[in-house]
Amino acid sequence: MNGTEPGLLAELPAGARVVVRLPNGRELADVLLACFDLKLVAVPLHPRSTAAAVRGIAERVSATALVDSHGPHRTGLPDNHTTPDDLAFIMFTSGSTGPQKGAMLSRRAVLGNAAKTAALHGLAPDRPHGTCLPLYHCNALVMSLLGTHLTGAPLILQAAFDPDGYFAALGAGGARTASIVPALLADLLEVSPDWPDGLEYLVTAAAPLTTDLARRFHRRYGPRLRQGYGLTEAVNFSFTVPRLDDADFRSQYLERVPPVGAPLPDTELRLESGEVWIKTPDLMTGYWQDSRTTADTVTDDGWLRTGDLGELRDGLLVLRGRAGERINRGGEKHYPLDVEHGWRRAGMSGRFAAVAVDEPALGQDVALVATERPVSEVRELYERAPLRPAALQFGGFLATSTGKPRRKAMSRTLAARRLAPARYERLLSHAAATAHDLLRSGAEHPALRALAEHSARRPRADDHQQAGGEAVFGAFDFLREHWHSEEDAELSRAKARWRTTLLTEWPLAAHAELAAEVAARHGYEGPPVPFGTEARFGEGALLVLPHGPAADAPVWPLGPLLAFLDGSAGDGGTDRWRRLTRLRESGFSTTGCSVLRAGRHDLGGVLWARQPDPGQNEHTGATG
Repeated sequence: MNGTEPGLLAELPAGARVVVRLPNGRELADVLLACFDLKLVAVPLHPRSTAAAVRGIAERVSATALVDSHGPHRTGLPDNHTTPDDLAFIMFTSGSTGPQKGAMLSRRAVLGNAAKTAALHGLAPDRPHGTCLPLYHCNALVMSLLGTHLTGAPLILQAAFDPDGYFAALGAGGARTASIVPALLADLLEVSPDWPDGLEYLVTAAAPLTTDLARRFHRRYGPRLRQGYGLTEAVNFSFTVPRLDDADFRSQYLERVPPVGAPLPDTELRLESGEVWIKTPDLMTGYWQDSRTTADTVTDDGWLRTGDLGELRDGLLVLRGRAGERINRGGEKHYPLDVEHGWRRAGMSGRFAAVAVDEPALGQDVALVATERPVSEVRELYERAPLRPAALQFGGFLATSTGKPRRKAMSRTLAARRLAPARYERLLSHAAATAHDLLRSGAEHPALRALAEHSARRPRADDHQQAGGEAVFGAFDFLREHWHSEEDAELSRAKARWRTTLLTEWPLAAHAELAAEVAARHGYEGPPVPFGTEARFGEGALLVLPHGPAADAPVWPLGPLLAFLDGSAGDGGTDRWRRLTRLRESGFSTTGCSVLRAGRHDLGGVLWARQPDPGQNEHTGATG
């Protein structure tokens, strides 16, 4: 706390509410522990929460103080102590677009859950624990921060996730256990650092673990993974898979849908029409000033309705999807109404809906279905909104007779795909090194210069080796070797072979896979749609076009490579926003775009357009 504690916080009365907006890291940990030890009620918020959002939450909870990057200071709000005496945290659970429901967590509940998870994983002074997860979320706050605080176990805290750095820190700190989530696990496997000495296993939670991801982990690291499950409303963890030997790990994780575990001590499970209900002493007190939602979520006899569907298998809980509409984006929970509210604040107008879209790495991502709004308005939202939609659709808005959006129906034709950032960064680094070499040899091409000037990280000597000899790296080596060669029949044939190979290999294969999924979701199947090639299905009822980023977009490593191989501009051949505008103007009832991303990099994606189906209305019911 930069030397300010125990100043202002120590002066506050027990039970006073303190809003905390700090970046993840040691300072945040110190503030949260200070609040806990002083019996204050901490209200941790995402560090990117806007000033308006922070003021709104502070007013809702009547916070006495705010702790941010400027230190702790009073808010000037009256602090009326109307909450239970043992309240420890108010966790707003709806995500980064405008928190709505605040789960009230008592000291008894968080201490109980922290003690159980600490015992489960053996946290002790001689057994350090590590986490790379944000402390303003319940997972890291309860298990990692309070679990180590209670037991005296050293906490190895990484503020921002970096696979090499995380494993190096775990090894240097002697961690025996450490936390992660599936979205970061996928990024970890792309880098595949050496397993830290002494680390027994990773604990993964917050989002479902796919069988494919479990197989990839097992192939690299063996059965050193334990999945858990819980909700903020039940103070983080309610289930954890026991440690399994290799045979049982293969049976549970690799051959079937991975389970989320067995109940923690004193936790009961009930399957009500397939929905997971939990009874635990580690239950929230209720939602802040929202007795109606509390009553809808917790039964009179103390069962928490989770909204998740599940079943028992070999005594372990296996989740089978969502009963409601909440979007689980890699462990971040987003409620559609909150997402829409955030988009409206960002300038979106008219009638639109936020819906879930399946995404293999994250589980789900967020999609936007708009109606009459122009493409230019949606583009502005996409480029500046804190939560960018992974898929966009113009038209096709579906509603009930009362005007309520039919989100699940709208999501059925949408698809999204995300590539691992680390793998793409290696490609960008290798391409930049190639551009530097060619420029030094006297080559001249605008795309080469753009690559050379790009601020990609410096290439490592083992980048190519780690890539596993992928075709795209070999193609860049071919480019480097033959850039100055005189064109002849043999070189032309070699170029053609390389281009054909690239169209079926990563990363261009991802465009074709996404295009195939888009077509299938519209009810059409056919041969693969090559990158940059427009395809029509059902006598032109559906048009699909996989494309790269626009020419004026951030640098694209494949630009000079494709230009060299086939003489094209190498930019993917289209601009999604102009093309969407033309498609809408040409009379298609619905048009859309599935965006292909790798972290901060926009790789283009797949455009599609659908002709109207005879007799089908675009929407039904009231317009609202």
